[in-house]
Amino acid sequence: MIKVLQNWQEIGDSILNLQREGLPTHGTVQKNWDHFLLYNALISTDRQSMIVDLGFGEGWTLTFLHALGFNNIHGVDFRIDRRLRVKQLLTMWRQKTLRPPYHLQRANITKTPFQPESYDIAISISTIEHGVDIDRFLAEAGRILKPNGLLFITTDYWDDKIRTDRSARAFGLSWQVFSRDQIETMVRVASNLGLVLFHKTAIPKCSGRPVLWHNSSYTFIAMLFTKATV
Repeated sequence: MIKVLQNWQEIGDSILNLQREGLPTHGTVQKNWDHFLLYNALISTDRQSMIVDLGFGEGWTLTFLHALGFNNIHGVDFRIDRRLRVKQLLTMWRQKTLRPPYHLQRANITKTPFQPESYDIAISISTIEHGVDIDRFLAEAGRILKPNGLLFITTDYWDDKIRTDRSARAFGLSWQVFSRDQIETMVRVASNLGLVLFHKTAIPKCSGRPVLWHNSSYTFIAMLFTKATV
């Protein structure tokens, strides 16, 4: 599966659908599109599945996965904001439980401490555009995923390469907007590592620029891979 966010209508529809399901919405409006796609990808998944969020940032996706009813959620990032720790404790207090809603691990997402084939699902939302070594990232995702496991990725995208502001930083990290050529290369690298597109489709052509950051207008792309069995 490869999908491209085309316009604000898709964002609005995603928000309305999430609200109808009683699910939390993302603090960045456009990323509700990502979360609605994730919801659809996981709708029939066993809630006891082992899930890892590679690059959890402020924890929006961790909260979303918990709201979906998943019980074995791990997050990995190079930093852990103290506010996310507090939010985790508040959730435990409200739910009157000693079981955390998710587990947080400080580590490099291209070299995690997890055992091979230990996760059913790996997720990375709006992370890989921030200075991530794509080849190493895909290799690590493939290493920790079980056979038939899923890898869901979203990132900043436009058909042609966009020159971005080099001073732009997110959590102190660099930033780029991926082009069609780069995504096609990413898909080939993933395939060579045993990560194949779930329902293989061509990359849709961009039609709108609903995202604006640091004077660059672009959109998002989402990809769903599955780890092939040997």
